[in-house]
Amino acid sequence: MDNSIGNNGEMQFANGQSSRDLRTSSANLHERPDLSDPLEALRRDSDEVLERRIELPDGPGRKSGPSGGSPWSRRITKRVVLLVLLVLAVGAVSPFAWNYLQSYESTDDAQIDGHIDPLSSRIDGTVIRVHVEDNDRVKAGELLVEIDPRDYEVAVAQAGARLQLAVAQVASAKQDYAAAQANIRENDADNFRAQRDAHRYAALLDQQVVAQNEYDQYTATARVDAAKVDSAREASGAALKTIAARQADADAAKAALDQALLNLSYTKIYAPANGIAGRRTVELGARIEPGQTLMFVTETDEIWVTADFKETQLARMHRGEKVTIHVDTFGRNYPGYVRNLPGASGDRFSLLPAENATGNYVKVVQRLPVRIEFDPGQDLEHLLHPGMSVEPKVWLR
Repeated sequence: MDNSIGNNGEMQFANGQSSRDLRTSSANLHERPDLSDPLEALRRDSDEVLERRIELPDGPGRKSGPSGGSPWSRRITKRVVLLVLLVLAVGAVSPFAWNYLQSYESTDDAQIDGHIDPLSSRIDGTVIRVHVEDNDRVKAGELLVEIDPRDYEVAVAQAGARLQLAVAQVASAKQDYAAAQANIRENDADNFRAQRDAHRYAALLDQQVVAQNEYDQYTATARVDAAKVDSAREASGAALKTIAARQADADAAKAALDQALLNLSYTKIYAPANGIAGRRTVELGARIEPGQTLMFVTETDEIWVTADFKETQLARMHRGEKVTIHVDTFGRNYPGYVRNLPGASGDRFSLLPAENATGNYVKVVQRLPVRIEFDPGQDLEHLLHPGMSVEPKVWLR
């Protein structure tokens, strides 16, 4: 009984063995029949198994002896070394990274801009042809819309007839003036003869060679001829003024003809620049009025980037600095440069700008639009369009 109690530990250790160890122990018992006490044989086998387990290499969950060193301590040492190396690497790279981050300013609040030209009618009329659809590419000077020209052709004919009449009246007034000038010369000659006769008869009357009635007759004739000269001169001045009036009428008729020709030319609406037609609202047969917008043409030859930088980003930004423009649509970078800096922030151009003096003041970082131009020859196929999102990166000097 004591023997069994004393070997309780060995019995528990034996119970913890695997089935293979138990089979091995049983085989050893059968191989050694000379042992009279089965418990003693079991204790011997347990000691052997324990010795074998101690001699096995250290596993992940076993403790090593003081001389070999723990795997956990070796791992901690490696981690410390790696951490130190990482800190040294970060310390060596951080100055270069800081200099790089301070060498540019960028923003994602930017987009491509361009001129969008509205096409409107300058006259009223009926649309007889529309040559483009939405998103069609057009060239400068290409015919887009035609308005019925017949009414304006009639107006041109009428204005031309009025001009011809005014020109004829000017010619007639000039002829009248020429006749008045000839009448002046004729009356002037008669007056010269009458004045000479009156002067001669005055001398003869002093010598009492002629009678008084003859002298009075020649004197009256001289006065009448002098009056005729003055009348002819007044008539000539009136004829000259008539010429000026007729010339003014001719000029007015010429202006009316020019206006009629302009109105006739307005019956055909052409593209103002190379671009893409869009938002077409005019239809065939529609009756349009002056100033009515028919469509828009987005110019493709001249585009730029409007980048809304924060005011704190403009301290070192200058005109002419190089810019890398990343276009989100194509995932491609385009070179450019800063064209100019803004004159005011965006809220100054708003319909209702903020009134800070009213007391409702909240300080916010303002954004100012910076115009960035693409380098020439970057968009030969005109793939960039206004409204595309971009991310410009301005390289500071």
